[in-house]
Amino acid sequence: MSAVERHGGAGIQSAERVLRILELVGAAPTGLTAAEIAEQLGLGQSTTYRLLATLHRQDYLARQSGEHRYILGRTVDQLGRALQYQLVATDPVRQVLRAMHDAVGAPAYLTVFRGDDIAVAHIEDSPEHPRIGQLHVGFSEASHTTAFGKLMLASRDDAGVARFLERHGARRLTASTITDAAALRDALDEVRAQQLAVEVEEYLPKLACIAAPVRSNAGRTVGAVSVSVPASELSSRAGDLERAVRRGAWQVSARLAG
Repeated sequence: MSAVERHGGAGIQSAERVLRILELVGAAPTGLTAAEIAEQLGLGQSTTYRLLATLHRQDYLARQSGEHRYILGRTVDQLGRALQYQLVATDPVRQVLRAMHDAVGAPAYLTVFRGDDIAVAHIEDSPEHPRIGQLHVGFSEASHTTAFGKLMLASRDDAGVARFLERHGARRLTASTITDAAALRDALDEVRAQQLAVEVEEYLPKLACIAAPVRSNAGRTVGAVSVSVPASELSSRAGDLERAVRRGAWQVSARLAG
């Protein structure tokens, strides 16, 4: 066997051990110590600590405060979020958003619930029609200011909205941002009545967005489809934009159900 083959075999073995460590730690509700991991995998102490150090350095594993037990780290959480987005933003769903982008000449967004948060799952844009600069896949901030955020907040009852505000607050981003809880509840009532959310310069100056709900088979709001345009264009394009997001949201709903 050549040196290259031996080295490759060792690399594969290390990769397999790393994956087994992640599986073991993930299956242990209170985490595992290095000694427990070494025993379950039949590894030597030095090998175990070397692998754990690598996983800890890359945030795949974390140490419980004040203890010597390893638990899953932030990188694993990020991978889990990415998986969630991939399961939602399938090829057929991305095709719908691309068609929306092409039809109205504006960036199109898909947002979903991520636990209690509202996060961007996919963006279709282009150099001619770029996304909002601050938005990226995984973005979950300032939902009280965005059209997609308000659309999805409106699917919650007053208690759910109160919990959201208690956790996240309603920080002012522009002169038009709604920061008063009562005023926000009134705005969400309007969204519920219209089944459409529009925001003008609440998230960023000179920007407007419009969003429609993505629904499950049971009729529950599970996400939103939206587009963003310069605020100066909203009045003249409102009808076309509304039709585009309502149609896009319906098509995404149908593809997710399928």
